[in-house]
Amino acid sequence: MSSPDLTDSAVAALAAAVFDKPDPWVAEAYSDFDAEPLLFGSANELVSFARRRLAVPKGLAFFFLVYPDMQGRAVRETIRLKPRSVPGHKLRYTWQGWGLISVQLTPDPLRSRVAANSLARALKWQSTYPSLDPPSTWDWRAVASHTRRLQRVLKSVTSRKVA
Repeated sequence: MSSPDLTDSAVAALAAAVFDKPDPWVAEAYSDFDAEPLLFGSANELVSFARRRLAVPKGLAFFFLVYPDMQGRAVRETIRLKPRSVPGHKLRYTWQGWGLISVQLTPDPLRSRVAANSLARALKWQSTYPSLDPPSTWDWRAVASHTRRLQRVLKSVTSRKVA
């Protein structure tokens, strides 16, 4: 038995929750090849992005977010593609940052997720990314609070009622 698709109303509810708190920074996790990464300024823009990405087979709407009270910042990273690995393309962009909140929406709502690093994980890995601001620059209480809030919203809009 297959699970139901992620509904438009579920996507809209999650996007509304993302923009429910003031001034979020929201960007696609990985840009298209040779294109600047998309930044979203409203729930409607995020919904449009998610619907486009979920409309293709094995679709994935993947984005990062940071709220001002999290005190951290996303750092744009250029991914230089190996020659001939993706014919006709040279690069794409992603973001790095210890406390980025990652949201992955898939057509199967049970595989969609909201996640973020913890302070312990960031401290363990900080030597591998010396170009990033130290993990101590992030407000980890705020990171965890926003992550849990969005996880609750995702769970509430994707849970199935069993009769």
